[in-house]
Amino acid sequence: MQIDFELLHSKLEALKNKYQNLTYLETDPICFPKQYKDPLDIEVVSLISCLFAYGNVKSIQGFLRPLFTLLGPSPFQTLQEAGSNYQTLFQKLQGYRFQTKKDNQNFFQTLVRIISESKNKSPLWESKFLDQAGKFQEESSLQNFQRFWEKELQTTLGKKPLTYGLQFLIGKSTTNSPKKRLSLFLRWMVRTSYPDFGIYQKIKPNQIPFPLDVHIQKLIQILGITSRKSFRSSDAYLIKDFFLKIKPDDPLLYDFYLTRVGIIEKCKASYQEGVCEKCYLKEICLVVPRGIEPRLQG
Repeated sequence: MQIDFELLHSKLEALKNKYQNLTYLETDPICFPKQYKDPLDIEVVSLISCLFAYGNVKSIQGFLRPLFTLLGPSPFQTLQEAGSNYQTLFQKLQGYRFQTKKDNQNFFQTLVRIISESKNKSPLWESKFLDQAGKFQEESSLQNFQRFWEKELQTTLGKKPLTYGLQFLIGKSTTNSPKKRLSLFLRWMVRTSYPDFGIYQKIKPNQIPFPLDVHIQKLIQILGITSRKSFRSSDAYLIKDFFLKIKPDDPLLYDFYLTRVGIIEKCKASYQEGVCEKCYLKEICLVVPRGIEPRLQG
């Protein structure tokens, strides 16, 4: 299929205009860091939100909302001052899917130690993505960040190996997965436009990988952007390169808006009359039969 870039661009812009509204942030984990003003709070809350952003929206919010209530008006300050009292602070902390209660306690113990050593410097973790020359490298930057966390978690655990839950939380640095949750974290930290924060300055929006969550994976297939059924880390950059043709300076611009098609509009990547007829992308979608006149709504 030959993609009509002009038509695709116009449909993506229409989708952006529809969902560029604060009311839709509640359907995304970015709603949690949006509650804070201090860059240190935003960065800490963003990392926690992204790492636990797997599962359905209800489950994610059900775990994160009481957690951030516990952390109070300044999560960074709460964690920085917790010190050896982290166990008291997180004794009510629950498990979440693959993470046991103990996994989460070990993660937050590690986070407390890292933050207590930060000396109030923002950003906290941008340098952990960069090479020795201070550059972001496609082949190694996300792995650098994962290796940093593997080392810090291992310090917490001592001689005990990382559990499956902790390894899943940060992802394995040695795997070739798309690393979608870390890619999402980078989008929030690097992009300066709505709905993101632009806290990281050394990494540019046209460098970072596209967050290939389940909704994006389905959409890029039915829009004819890729025919792949499974995705590797290199594919996250290939999809970013595709959107560079549309937005050379900001290829991840449409990520938030595209995911609303799956989360809010309940796109199943197969033709469903009630869903597809109302979709802004129906004219360019491969699963919508051609020649069918849409019914008028109302």
